[in-house]
Amino acid sequence: MKIKFIKQISNFFIVSLLFSFLQSCENLIEIDLPDNQINTEDVFKDSHTTQAALANLYINVRQTSLFNGGYSGIGSITDSYCDNLDCFLDPNSNTNLSEFYHNTVIPSNYTLSTLWKTNYEHIYALNAFIKGLSSSTYITEEDKSVFLGEAYFLRALYYHYLTQLFGDMPYTTITDYRFNTTISKTKTEDVLNYVEQDLKTALETLPAEYRNPERIYPNKAAAELLLAKNYLVQKQYAQAAIFAKNVLDKYAYVLEEDINKVFKKTAQSTIWQLGSNTSGTVTLEADNYIFKTLPPTLYALNNELISSFNNEDKRLLSWTNEVSQNGQAWYHAYKYKNNNSNEDEYSIVFRIEEAYFVLIEALAYQNQIPEAVHYLNIIRQRAGLSPLPETLTREKFINEMLSESRKEFFCEHGHRFLDLKRNNRLDLLKTIKLNWKDKHSLLPIPESEILLNSNLLPQNNGY
Repeated sequence: MKIKFIKQISNFFIVSLLFSFLQSCENLIEIDLPDNQINTEDVFKDSHTTQAALANLYINVRQTSLFNGGYSGIGSITDSYCDNLDCFLDPNSNTNLSEFYHNTVIPSNYTLSTLWKTNYEHIYALNAFIKGLSSSTYITEEDKSVFLGEAYFLRALYYHYLTQLFGDMPYTTITDYRFNTTISKTKTEDVLNYVEQDLKTALETLPAEYRNPERIYPNKAAAELLLAKNYLVQKQYAQAAIFAKNVLDKYAYVLEEDINKVFKKTAQSTIWQLGSNTSGTVTLEADNYIFKTLPPTLYALNNELISSFNNEDKRLLSWTNEVSQNGQAWYHAYKYKNNNSNEDEYSIVFRIEEAYFVLIEALAYQNQIPEAVHYLNIIRQRAGLSPLPETLTREKFINEMLSESRKEFFCEHGHRFLDLKRNNRLDLLKTIKLNWKDKHSLLPIPESEILLNSNLLPQNNGY
């Protein structure tokens, strides 16, 4: 991480947060802030300015983090890295994204470097926010506990996903740039333990009720789901099942029977979504995946994915769209449908279907196959498919589970790659992707970061 940036985070973090917030109206907090330089202490003297600073952290998540729905988000990067998306960029003229599709990513790849740098910048901003708010004596304990709960949740979210992409990586909760430019890597299992601790801290203060009725801020259910996902990666299946079942049983989320409503901002299956800057703004997902002219210029759904659907599967009929010309046809993701104007879609990060799949996987690895089949059949029934028998072996059931998860979550925040990796099925890609090798279970650490901090060595194996 560059010293200049981290020093600015340490000294002027809140200033940039507030001015960026003012320029990116959230339609959630209306507040006039002074136009002179505001230091950290001033910001944390008032609940409204604190809330404004926190709002900008959500802008970071939506616009430039792993979880943005655009071409630089984990959804399109890893779905092209695996077998859900075909990339149509010329590998000779646009190496940054095409290298992911062709599994030829090198440590100097610009998109890779931006992925690491930007998300670490967001982590440093969260660290500064947590530090500043924790030491404030001006904010009520009620407000402080909720805001801190959200910040701990966001920090856990970043680390949970980044360590699955990069493996051992720096873990820090401070903003001292002198320390952060010499920090060594932390073992993946330790990072996951720190994520668990942050989520348990968040659960102590996050309410079940939403801070905004549009579900644009995480609540206790979002933290419980992420904790369940974290336990799943750690192979603590009993714990994963407990927290996934909590999400299914303790809250009022329901599967939308009308599959066309799943990606609407009023969907009752949504646990957490990211709002837009202004009314009418299309989601990054719709802008990224929908195409109307041929051939596609960026991404199209892989034909093998399309052919894996039953012809009557409602997800095929509603969540994909065929564009044809001169006897040729391509399909694009059509979960988000508004790519010209938009009044009824936000970008969904977590939905209740994911709690089902966490529970299904946790039950399967505890050899509770009949119960796991029961929950998977709920998902299949909503898609218009016939139920699976309870007599499946565990191996066959896991194959069915991965197939259903692929069809449920394609182009959503890296599900396919993370599912295959967690279930030791990445070798399946060797028959589909010509350049797939064992080393591709991890991305390389960016070369630019190693040049700044040699303690990030050794490089990930194979790079």
